[in-house]
Amino acid sequence: MKDVARRAYLLDFYGPLLTEKQRDAYEWYYQQDLSLGEISEVADVSRHAVFDLVSRTDAKLERFETALGLVAAREEREKRSAGLAAAFGRWMADNAACLEEEARAKLAALIERIEV
Repeated sequence: MKDVARRAYLLDFYGPLLTEKQRDAYEWYYQQDLSLGEISEVADVSRHAVFDLVSRTDAKLERFETALGLVAAREEREKRSAGLAAAFGRWMADNAACLEEEARAKLAALIERIEV
């Protein structure tokens, strides 16, 4: 998974466990792409303080993930879902001629639900 997407997932899952200051700095730096200098001006602290806060927050989120594994579990569900949808799609392609139109439509709807 790309680093940016992983950090977004970490923040989505574990953000409520952070302080407001940690959450804001992390979001500004990684999701809004603000520089350390820009964040330091907004937060009225030094660039080094922002760097330290973002680094410690990143490590904290990784510890949460190591302990709880919510992001890894989501990734695994997405992989299984994509594999199941692909297998179902192949089955439909091979067997569609044997099915009535109504059955094909129902199965196609099921495939769409799996992909979501």
